[in-house]
Amino acid sequence: MTLKNKIVSGSLWSFIGNVSFQLSGLIIFIILSRILSPVDFGTAALAIVFVELTNTIVRYGLVEVVVRSKNNSNVENSVFFATLLIGLASTLFFIIASPYLEVLFEAPGLAISLQILSIVPVMQALSTVPEGLLKRDFKFKALAIRLLFSSLFSGAVAVYLAYASYGFYSLIIQKILSIFLSLLLVWKAISWRPVLSLSVSDILNTLKQGQPILLSSLVGQGIFRFVELIIGFFLGVIALGYFKIAGKLLDVIVQFTIRPIVDVSFSAFSTLQSNSSELEACFIKFITTTALFSLPIFIGGFIIGDEMVYLVFGDKWSESGVIFSILCLSGFSASFNYFFAPLCHATHNSNIPFKLRVVEFIITISVVSFFAQYSIFHVVFSNVVIASILTTSMLFVLGSKFYFSIKLMIISLLPTIVSSFAMGGVLYLVDYFILFEEQALVKVVLIIPIGLLFYFLFYRLVFPEVVLGIIGDIKNLKNKK
Repeated sequence: MTLKNKIVSGSLWSFIGNVSFQLSGLIIFIILSRILSPVDFGTAALAIVFVELTNTIVRYGLVEVVVRSKNNSNVENSVFFATLLIGLASTLFFIIASPYLEVLFEAPGLAISLQILSIVPVMQALSTVPEGLLKRDFKFKALAIRLLFSSLFSGAVAVYLAYASYGFYSLIIQKILSIFLSLLLVWKAISWRPVLSLSVSDILNTLKQGQPILLSSLVGQGIFRFVELIIGFFLGVIALGYFKIAGKLLDVIVQFTIRPIVDVSFSAFSTLQSNSSELEACFIKFITTTALFSLPIFIGGFIIGDEMVYLVFGDKWSESGVIFSILCLSGFSASFNYFFAPLCHATHNSNIPFKLRVVEFIITISVVSFFAQYSIFHVVFSNVVIASILTTSMLFVLGSKFYFSIKLMIISLLPTIVSSFAMGGVLYLVDYFILFEEQALVKVVLIIPIGLLFYFLFYRLVFPEVVLGIIGDIKNLKNKK
């Protein structure tokens, strides 16, 4: 297969996997949210935050190292044992530190949750090499299958446990089952097996390769995770529960519209890293394609997000609706922000996103800690502003370091931006003047099709040449399969 066909096939399977995972996960999440309380969600979320932060450390940026390597068994073997050792150390840390963390955050149930979840770092470590091998070979079908199966089975068990009054334990067990099943499936999908041949120098060299990616990922992941920790510490687990519900809906949008292409982008950028013009064209294609689908959804979510959360999750999560609407404002930055780090890592410029993330981390933690003294809404607004500032910085780097044309990127995105804002203006007028006194169900049922229809028609009438180009690309890709 040509690189273009690999990208299309990989994106398609990544899309199928993410759609299946998100649909099944969202249905299960909705069921659980109607059974469990904000306290249950907040307690489980606080425990999982620690595990997910540790997961970044355990992987140590070595998934990307495996993807970059060219069938180097020494690298793969070193990655396997390096991550396993880090995973075992992380497990031990959770077992020892969990009682102290429960006291610090004043969250009953946190200690036992962390002790149960202590097995997760080892499982995450064991999945590093298989995941890297599958991504390197564009075998996203296997990754898609593991997402769907693990989501369905673990979700079904969680629903059963929630109905059986297990509270936040149902969410903890769901997390463990999901990772365990994913681990089994990725190992089944590869033929590679580790060899008991340990070399300290090889392991240290491998860790050195992954360190820049780890630091960048850790700071990047740490920004969002530390925001959750700050919310839990200053505002309590209930506020964290509201934030997690809103974040789940935002994540669904990202997983449907952005993540399928992001998953393929690192492999594509790695292949094109020596050709600057093709690399630029590939980057612009990625951001324009994701914006085409994501931006109108984010704008629609900003307008009717409150009603959507009320309908989907129920009245007890009403505060999450306001949080979700605010978070949708960050969608304007999403296309750039999600593709910037893969581009830098693939071109051996991992120090760039790391430096940006360090600055962002310091600013975010300081600002969020300050606004957490007031309310959860102040925290969310501050995050949106910081994301916009970060995007501006990334644009500057793309122009100065990679010599990408900022003007060309803006021109390429302009049809989608104009069409999305025009759609948003129409939806706001419809919502405010026509459907103002209607119930939430009526608003959502009417506004969604109106938005889709107007967006398509406006795009088709005002930018016909762009639409024809998209249709042509689809036909060409279909003919090359």
